[in-house]
Amino acid sequence: MSQVQRTAVDPASTPTLPSDAIYDALADKRRRYALHYLKQRSEPVTVRELSEQVAAWENEKPTGELASQERKRVYIALYQSHLSTLHGEGLVDYDEDAGTVTLTDAFAGSDLYLEVVPQESVPWSLFYLGLAAANAVVIGLAWGEVAPFDVLPGLGWAVVVLVTFGVSAFVQTYSNRRMRFGDDGPPPELAER
Repeated sequence: MSQVQRTAVDPASTPTLPSDAIYDALADKRRRYALHYLKQRSEPVTVRELSEQVAAWENEKPTGELASQERKRVYIALYQSHLSTLHGEGLVDYDEDAGTVTLTDAFAGSDLYLEVVPQESVPWSLFYLGLAAANAVVIGLAWGEVAPFDVLPGLGWAVVVLVTFGVSAFVQTYSNRRMRFGDDGPPPELAER
């Protein structure tokens, strides 16, 4: 897999994409995988190369271990449907004659994060809501001078609250780095497995 080369994109000169186009594209796993791979690349890729990588991620195996039928199934789907749809939405530039695909500047310049939440986990938004509620209870007990919460002064509890939010934000930031769409490695949903 090649290194990601990020180029500076002038936000004022880059057209914006409608959110619906992005959501529609990301709703389909093959399109999501194709866009993820294209975001990793700074140059046009062939439909063959793209379909091979998408097939590898779909089948969770290295590209060298793919059966020809696995490659062919993805190639046909990309060629007949997905690439023309992505091109029509303005997400990719698809040169059917040359057999190459590249991201449009509008999509290449966007940063997307996918929050993949396993069934036994809690989304970050609910985690922070729970953390705020727990800290509110602790502060209320400390303010009411309920033992053992009366041991620390008010400033001590402020530090505890600050540390709990700070540590949580650090963990979320670290976690989100693995969830950024187009970063090295497999798509975020596969990286969590």
